[in-house]
Amino acid sequence: MGLTVADTYYLKARGASCGIFSDWDEVCESLNYALSYDENHCSALLLLGDVYASQLGMFDEAFECFDKVISIDPKNKDVFGVYIKYLIWNKATERAEKLLEFALTIKEIDIAHMLWLSSYVEEVKGRYKRSLKLLKQAKKHCYNDGYFDFMHDEEKRIKKKIALEKPKKKKSSKSKKKKKRKHK
Repeated sequence: MGLTVADTYYLKARGASCGIFSDWDEVCESLNYALSYDENHCSALLLLGDVYASQLGMFDEAFECFDKVISIDPKNKDVFGVYIKYLIWNKATERAEKLLEFALTIKEIDIAHMLWLSSYVEEVKGRYKRSLKLLKQAKKHCYNDGYFDFMHDEEKRIKKKIALEKPKKKKSSKSKKKKKRKHK
């Protein structure tokens, strides 16, 4: 067993798409070659969808790529995080929730990441307390400090949003009278 021609071109595209010095000509050419050798190459389709969404803002085309990956391999754990993130960004939260529900049934899925995405959906909907509960659950499924710290920072940010929503309390009339006395 070895790498297929499509695998080789996918790896070239993936390598060329990393970092701030991405070679987009190489990415496009290699993805086109990979998909010409295997039009159902899930990793190449996933990368193509990501390029459509993140670099070109062509979300419908990206969603077509992600849908095709899921139709080819419904248990492809790599597609869900990317797809759901772009759905949330496009205010398609109901669709994201359905996809999250399905993704959580996949044995190999990153539960912490899916719970964070669920929290993100709740945050976008303005349900901050529910978002915090999901983040707490997600932290229980974190297995490295970096991701745990990220979750902790997310909690702090959402708590700040909650504080923004609380109405400011009016100062009591006693404190106003004290201020007037001090100024005389």
